[in-house]
Amino acid sequence: MKARFISLCTFILFIVCSFACTTTPVTEEEDASDLVTVPGGPAVAPHPIVGAWHGVFPCVDCPGIDYGLRLNADSTFEEQIIYQQREGEPVTRVGTWSVTRGLLELEGEDATRTRFDLSTAGELRMLDQSGNPNQNLTDAYRLKREPEYLEDDTLYREGRRNAGVDFVATGHEPGWLLEIDLEQGMFFKTRPLETVSLNTAVPTRRTEGSRTIYRGSTESGEVEVELTEQACTDAMSGRERPYTVRVTVKGVTYRGCGMYLGN
Repeated sequence: MKARFISLCTFILFIVCSFACTTTPVTEEEDASDLVTVPGGPAVAPHPIVGAWHGVFPCVDCPGIDYGLRLNADSTFEEQIIYQQREGEPVTRVGTWSVTRGLLELEGEDATRTRFDLSTAGELRMLDQSGNPNQNLTDAYRLKREPEYLEDDTLYREGRRNAGVDFVATGHEPGWLLEIDLEQGMFFKTRPLETVSLNTAVPTRRTEGSRTIYRGSTESGEVEVELTEQACTDAMSGRERPYTVRVTVKGVTYRGCGMYLGN
């Protein structure tokens, strides 16, 4: 955890130094009068911003920095940073977001703040700590909206059911998506960046009381999915699903909620 915190601070410091702008700290007075966290904040943004965003930022000693951001409807966010061609786990951060006067601000648990300009639809432009852009680097620090898996959308569920998908599940911190097709295989990915993305063979199935266990093979190992018939509330949306889900991939366990798509 300490190593991740240091890496995140290093990244933020790198961004600030790259912009080469003044870094006047946000004062208590500014915080009280200018920063307003609004539940359902997308309503006050100039265009829709809830969803997944991605960009590749410059890196001094690596090919680039993959930056992924998910803005949730309850004004929380998940941030993920990956240094390309470097060993180690992705650097992650969670916190709350707010919008004021056309600017998006992220505030994490470590009190670090990151700001983006919202003037262009479908794009987030990172600013320095004073909320100012650097004209020479503006193009290098832009995020674009990622395609969404709208598992809470009726059209999405209908589309996946028609495609043969039998079960879908999602989770957070980090975000992930699971789809089970009993005739084709299982698909699992983390998001907003696909640091893990696997397609398995047709899974085997075993039932133990209220639990159903699916196992599928990939070139890099097995994926095990355990479904427990127990109501599960999504941590971000607050929506309830009939199954509590646990996915184990490469020794890492992901937890979330899911539902069968059949009648």
